Amino acid sequence: MALINCKECGKEISDAATVCPHCGAPVVKDVYCRKCGTKVPENVKFCPNCGETVSAPSKSTVGAKDKTTAGLLAIFLGGIGIHYFYLGKTTAGILTIVITLCSCYLWGVLMFIQGIMMLVMDDDTFQAKYVNNEKTFPLF
Repeated sequence: MALINCKECGKEISDAATVCPHCGAPVVKDVYCRKCGTKVPENVKFCPNCGETVSAPSKSTVGAKDKTTAGLLAIFLGGIGIHYFYLGKTTAGILTIVITLCSCYLWGVLMFIQGIMMLVMDDDTFQAKYVNNEKTFPLF
């Protein structure tokens, strides 16, 4: 996380905050126009420079990972946790390596099944489960 200045009171606040803890003003983040690159506030619908429709990145596309890539990595290299490293879950990747070695690759078979499950689930469920960390247990 980074610190930004509140546009109302000027004090430093977290960029993840929705309101300033000092003055209570809503935090307005800057967005860039895709057409001309002009910096505009996130609540503006049209770029004041070129008139292009401006939209903030949706929650589902921020940090999005490809489920096909993750699923294929789980199927072919799941026993060594490559799919977890791809998804940014380093601890789960290391645990997968250790458990696979201790279980004589039986855990690798479970990762193969998990890869198939990744491939057949819809994109929104995949993003919620594996990318947005909406589930507390990281292995399933």
